[in-house]
Amino acid sequence: MKSFAGITLFAFSLLLTLTTLTSCQKELSTNNPAVNQVFDLNISFKPVVDAQSLVFDQTYHNVFGEAYQVTAFKYYVYDIRLLNTDSNLVTQVVKDEHYLVDASVAASSTISAKPVAHTYNRISFRIGVDSSRNFSGAQTGSLDPAKGMFWTWNSGYIMAKLEGSSALSVQPNNRIEYHIGGFKDPEKVVKNITLDFPSSRAVNFLPGSTSTINITANVNAWFSPNEIRISANAVCMTPGDLAKKIASNYAGMFAVTDIQDN
Repeated sequence: MKSFAGITLFAFSLLLTLTTLTSCQKELSTNNPAVNQVFDLNISFKPVVDAQSLVFDQTYHNVFGEAYQVTAFKYYVYDIRLLNTDSNLVTQVVKDEHYLVDASVAASSTISAKPVAHTYNRISFRIGVDSSRNFSGAQTGSLDPAKGMFWTWNSGYIMAKLEGSSALSVQPNNRIEYHIGGFKDPEKVVKNITLDFPSSRAVNFLPGSTSTINITANVNAWFSPNEIRISANAVCMTPGDLAKKIASNYAGMFAVTDIQDN
């Protein structure tokens, strides 16, 4: 009987140990991205003016009723992350990569990656260029100075650019030029953006699946809530208070409209 009891106790202990290990493995597969599988993700940025798609040289009106046309609209995106605010899981989508989203280049509007498959309810990213890259000299790819987003070796990169024209601009040729930059405090304009998924719902991205997160970027956000009237400030070409106000405005230009499963 003692031997039988000992065997029974040993079997119970072994079963408890196996159950604990299985539980731990399940917990790791849920909360540790390193052991999970990936899915194909496309992040698509669409330029709009309020409810309308942006069309170059078409006339739009800002919140002050000022008429204007757009001829250039582009900005840098980096440090993209997917978040689950319930489990506090944060997954970096692409590491150490900057993307230039240019409304005149359709291919630049979509960023593709293979992040960890999991349930997420938010996406975050930064608008601008990391300060370390402003000290790295001439670079290639999206950070190539030939992209027209670099001032000088001292001033660094233009984080976001909006160009166009308006009859209300007192500048030569009625031009509008907002070249927003500044990577040193107190002139730093890099913005952290965090967006909820539609209806704040969590989305379960399955291993091996393909999904597209569609994000709009509203040009009219550049003019408010900080009051930026074309008639008074049609040009901003240097770091400073005006650039910081405009950057604070366009930090609110993004919204996730929908998520598509392909």
